[in-house]
Amino acid sequence: MIDAYWGVILTSLPWWIAAPLVQLAVLVAGMALDETYVNRTTVFTAAIAVHVHGLVAGDVGLLVGLYADLGLIVGAYGLYTYVVDAYVGAAFRLVAFFLYSPLSAFLVILTAGPTLFGIEPLFVPALALAGYANLQLREYLAPSDPYYFGPESEAAFEAAVEAASEAGADGDADRRADETTGDGTAASTDGSAVARDDGEIDPPGAEPAAAGDSSERGILPEFMRRL
Repeated sequence: MIDAYWGVILTSLPWWIAAPLVQLAVLVAGMALDETYVNRTTVFTAAIAVHVHGLVAGDVGLLVGLYADLGLIVGAYGLYTYVVDAYVGAAFRLVAFFLYSPLSAFLVILTAGPTLFGIEPLFVPALALAGYANLQLREYLAPSDPYYFGPESEAAFEAAVEAASEAGADGDADRRADETTGDGTAASTDGSAVARDDGEIDPPGAEPAAAGDSSERGILPEFMRRL
């Protein structure tokens, strides 16, 4: 094992406790970012968790090494699509679902120790077991879906982008219309008092009320609350 530094808090713990805590925190962070068990960010966080294992263990076999490196590449794309809320195709969804779910990464780390001619013989069985467990979990939670990959289709994504653009344009028009009130008073953009034509001072107006119901997915969906 290489010499690893775990900060002030984790240094008081044995490395075999500190390392799993860091890996678990990374995997949970990936689920919390997109608020579901498998999503566009979990591929990236799964790869980071496997790399943490490699740094602590000091060495990994060929399959786990390729798994971790490929996960960083695919996960970087998934992280980008999460930031811009873009559509991801079926290939990414299958890779995330069967290969880089939090359970998949956990089982890969758990079985990464034994190697035979530099290859982990338990690597493929671990991924197969994780894929089967993911299918069972999806059936168990139905109709709730513990998997979220952004818009359901590319057309839905483009429609959402177009709707957001139109909403932004309408908002700009409304703000320009509000710059002049009915009595000829120029409205201040920062909410401060402004002078009227008759020389009197109008008090600053109240802040506009919040828009209608938010379209956010919420703090945590049903699966994360049950977890």
